Amino acid sequence: MVGTFYRRSKPEEPPFVEEGTVVKAGDPLCLIEVMKLYTTIEAPADGRVVSIAAEDAALVEFDQPLIVLEPI
Repeated sequence: MVGTFYRRSKPEEPPFVEEGTVVKAGDPLCLIEVMKLYTTIEAPADGRVVSIAAEDAALVEFDQPLIVLEPI
């Protein structure tokens, strides 16, 4: 199913992560909105954000890379 990728929880808030951000397992990375239901995508493991592969507010699909993490 197609959803919308959001880097922040509200337009006036800073993004959850930027390239270079160090995250721990469970830290929020982004939101995906499908049919007015928002799901928080969390870091699966400790790591560093290497790249953000999707544009903010862009439509994304199942299995599309969103954020690339490098294990630390």
